[in-house]
Parts: sequence; C-alpha cells; structure tokens
Amino acid sequence: MSTIETGNAWAEDAEVFLGTLHVIDDTATAFENLPEEAFEPVYLSLLKDQEGATIGGQSDWVISGLQKPACTFRFLYHSKGTNRLHFMITGSGQDHDKTMGISRNGYLGLYRYAKVTDYFKFEPLHWTDDTLICRWRDHEGHKVRTHHDPAVAKPFFKYLRVIEGKEAIFRITRIRS
Repeated sequence: MSTIETGNAWAEDAEVFLGTLHVIDDTATAFENLPEEAFEPVYLSLLKDQEGATIGGQSDWVISGLQKPACTFRFLYHSKGTNRLHFMITGSGQDHDKTMGISRNGYLGLYRYAKVTDYFKFEPLHWTDDTLICRWRDHEGHKVRTHHDPAVAKPFFKYLRVIEGKEAIFRITRIRS
C-alpha cells in the first residue's frame, strides 16, 4: 500500500518532534474515522521488586497493551528513502537519555548505555494534521510486529519486535507544544 495522502506530510519536514505510538490491527484497510478503541497504546515495560526498585533487564522493553497510556517518544529525523522516512527514536522526560534499539533477539527497547546507531523506517500510509498511519520497519527493512506468549489467549501486553510476531500497522501522533 502506498501513501494515500501527502498534503499533510508534516513528518517529512520535521527535524525533531515529540509523539506517541499506537498499534492498529493489520487487518485495518480504511484509516479514516477509526474508533479510538481500535488503537492500542505503545509504552515501556516497568517491573519492580518487592521493595519498589526497578528490575534491570526486565524494564524499558517497548510493548503495547491497554494497561497504560502511550509513552511520549522523541523522533529525530535521520534521512529519507523511497517512500520511507528514517528516524532515530529516544525516550522523553526521565527517559530522555535512552535510545530505542533492537536486542539480539529482535525485541525493541530503550537503551541508556548501549550505543544505538541504527534508525527506524516509517512507510507512510495515511496522513492527517497531527497523525501518521504507517508501517514501521528496522533499518534493514524488517517490519516491527507484536509478539506474545502463544500459550496466552488474551495477553495483557505484547512485545514489539522484528522478524517474529503478528504484522501490525502503527499510528504516530505528533504532540504540539
């Protein structure tokens, strides 16, 4: 599927912007007037021990679900390809010093200390004044997908990862200051 409308292609001219991400089931074909229930927020995992301390290695994975509102991410323009916009993605607020990258096993997460140099590609499908409906890919072109334990019929959340999982479409919503 190609870009439906480019008149509002605000991300093509943005050097940096804050925005949220939501997952849309990949079966959606019409992107206008979708009910808000069709969108699943994307946020970071956060696991704490009994004393309330964050458990390292179990937090900061990029997940989707209905337990929390969408996180705000910072999108930094990198370059443009054929029908693709390339962005580096970082956290915002207390996570401003973390960069989104991909683990050895294909899971998306925010990394504070690891050096992340690979951008993400967004394939525009539909634009509005403040949103972009798109396919999301890693720098090699693998689609970002949702993945959960197949033994769980109705998971509370799904990991975002490349190569494995269920195809998904994403909505980026720009936050205006």
